[in-house]
Amino acid sequence: MQDERKKQLKKLYFKTLGITLAVCFAVIGAGMGVLHYYLGDIVRTYVDESKLSANESEGGIINLAFFGIDSESTQGRSDAILVVSVDVKDATVKMVSIARDTYVTIPDYGNTKINHAYAYGGPELAIRTLNENFHLDITDYVAVNFDQLADVIDAFGGIDLEITEAERVQINAYLLSGEPLRTSGYVHLNGPQAVSYARIRKIDNDNGRTERQRKVLTCLFEKITQISPTQYPSYVKQFAPLVETSLGNDEILAIGAIGLKSNIRLEQGAFPNEYIQYQGGTFYGAWHYIYDIEQAADMLHQFIYEDIPFSEYGKEPETEEGQSEEDTQTASNND
Repeated sequence: MQDERKKQLKKLYFKTLGITLAVCFAVIGAGMGVLHYYLGDIVRTYVDESKLSANESEGGIINLAFFGIDSESTQGRSDAILVVSVDVKDATVKMVSIARDTYVTIPDYGNTKINHAYAYGGPELAIRTLNENFHLDITDYVAVNFDQLADVIDAFGGIDLEITEAERVQINAYLLSGEPLRTSGYVHLNGPQAVSYARIRKIDNDNGRTERQRKVLTCLFEKITQISPTQYPSYVKQFAPLVETSLGNDEILAIGAIGLKSNIRLEQGAFPNEYIQYQGGTFYGAWHYIYDIEQAADMLHQFIYEDIPFSEYGKEPETEEGQSEEDTQTASNND
C-alpha cells in the first residue's frame, strides 16, 4: 500500500514538473517572440572582438562607442564620436565626445583624423582606434545616421534650446528640409532644425560643434527619461530600423534597464577641452586637433571609473578643512 502511494506521488511529481517546465518554456518562448518583434528591425552587424584591441573590462561599467554618420549610408566618416559609459547599478550615463579632427594613430593607416577610421574600416576599425588610443574596453557600438536622428527628435516632439542669432542663420543655411527657424533665443527646434544645429561649425570650431551635438543628445536623453516605461515598446519598434548596432537583444535589455531607474544621472565631457593643452590648426596638410592622447586617456579613465570630472583632473584631493593632502602632510611634518 505504501509502495503504491509512493508510485502515485512520484508520478504526480513528474507530471507537475513537466507541466511547470512546459509553462516556463511557453512563457520564455512568448517573451522571446515579443522581444524579437520589437527589436527585430534593428540593423545588426557583427564585429570580431579579437580584432578590437579591447582592454580588460573593469568596474562593472559598460562602455560603448556611439557614431553619428553624416552620409546617406552608414559607411561614411563618423562626424560624431562619443564614448558612452553606462553604469546600470548606479543609474549613471557618461557621454564623452571626441572631436572628429583629433589627430590619432589609426591601426594600419598611420596618423590622421580619428573620424577617418570609420570610413577606412567601418565600426570595427573605429572601435579598435578608440581602444588603442584611449586604452578602452569597447566591444560594441551604436551608429545613427544624422538624417535619421531628425526623425527620432520629431517623434519625441522636438527639443528646446538657447540659440544665438549666428546659430539661427547657420541652421537655416544648412537646413535640409522643413521650415526655417524664424527667431533666436530660447526656441523650440524640430528634428531637421536640431540636426542642422548639431552640424554647425563655421561660426566657431569643432569644439563648438561637439558641444552642440552633446546638447542635442542631452535634450533627447531627457525626453527619453520622461516617458513612461509602458511606452518603451512602441518607441523601440519605431526607432529600431534607424539604428545599426552590434549589441544583442540581451545586451540591449541589460543596458535599457537603466531606463527603469528613477534617479538617472547624466554627465558629459569632451576632448579637447580647457583642462588639457591642445593646438588646433592646419598640420600635415589638413586641419587637426593635436593634444596628448595619453593624458586624455588617463583623464577619461578617471572620469569613467573614479567620478573625477575633467575640471578636477590632476588636483590634490582636499581634506575636510579645505587643504590638499600634500598641504596637510607638510603641516603635520612642521608640528
